[in-house]
Amino acid sequence: MTRMSKQDKRRAISPRRPRMPSEKTGPKKDNLPKGFKEHANALEGDIATTVFIPKIK
Repeated sequence: MTRMSKQDKRRAISPRRPRMPSEKTGPKKDNLPKGFKEHANALEGDIATTVFIPKIK
């Protein structure tokens, strides 16, 4: 048996080989009761539904 070159080894590997799914990474979502963080300076009452408060970073 002859020795395979590195390039031949790479060509012999199937590019679409099935792999096990990797563990999910990234930030975890906060478990918030209302689904959003309430702000202390937010408006209250019926005007609160018509006013848009942008997120400023």
